[in-house]
Amino acid sequence: MTSRAPLASMSRCAAQPRGAHAFTLVEVLVATVLLAIGLLGALTAFSMASRVTRVSTNDTIVTLLAQEKLAEIQLLGAEGISAGRQRGDFGPAHPDYQWELFHEKPDDFNVVRVDLVIIAPEAGRARETWFSTNVF
Repeated sequence: MTSRAPLASMSRCAAQPRGAHAFTLVEVLVATVLLAIGLLGALTAFSMASRVTRVSTNDTIVTLLAQEKLAEIQLLGAEGISAGRQRGDFGPAHPDYQWELFHEKPDDFNVVRVDLVIIAPEAGRARETWFSTNVF
């Protein structure tokens, strides 16, 4: 009789007591799908934030370069500006950025309208940003 007692106790231990719960395959699959959707959303948010940061940095550089070029134009004054179109770049500090300058002859009040275009790289193509000022 002693040999049967351990078998009976092992079979009782191996069976789960009533009320105990385990995860089913469906529950595990649903949790995995929800986790994957959440991770996909987080990765999309990081990707968009990275793109917005690049665009913002590029806009800041374009604005600063335009301020620099417009300050040069203001220093020249209306007499120092010849009518027509000019082109150039910003040197080795910003080799991918170019500028174009359009200006007219002075009007009756010796005011010259100047349009400055900064051409900047963005997402593999060139983007133009226009700035205008009057010089007298």
